[in-house]
Amino acid sequence: MAVVNDGGMTISLVFGRWTLHGDGRLTGEGVDIQLPPKEWQVLRLLLVSGGALMTKDCLLEMAWRQGEVSEESLTRCIYSLRKHLRADKGFIKTIYGRGYRFTCPVRPAERASLPPIAVCSACGR
Repeated sequence: MAVVNDGGMTISLVFGRWTLHGDGRLTGEGVDIQLPPKEWQVLRLLLVSGGALMTKDCLLEMAWRQGEVSEESLTRCIYSLRKHLRADKGFIKTIYGRGYRFTCPVRPAERASLPPIAVCSACGR
C-alpha cells in the first residue's frame, strides 16, 4: 500500500465527484463535511489501497493503533462513511467476512501553482 505524502502535508485525493482533503474534510458538489478522525483515516486507507481488499484486521490495526477495539467500531465507521457519500455509497464494497474494497478510481488532486516569489538579490528578502 502506498502512503500518500507531500513533504509532511497530506495530498488531497479525488474520487468520483468527491475530494478528501488532508485536513479531514470531504467535499463534493455543494457539500463540505468535516469527518471525525477515525472516519478520515479509514476512508484514506481505502483510497490509497488501489482497489485492493483491505481486511478488517488491517483497517482496525492501522486506524486504531492504541489497543483493543471491536469490529463494531469499524462497522459503524463504514456505515457513517457510506451515509456521507450518499448516492456514491457503493464505492465502498463489503467483502463479507473479510473486509472492504474501494471500487472507484482515485487520483491525487492537482495542486494550484504558486505565484513566483520575488527575492531581492542584494538583501535576500
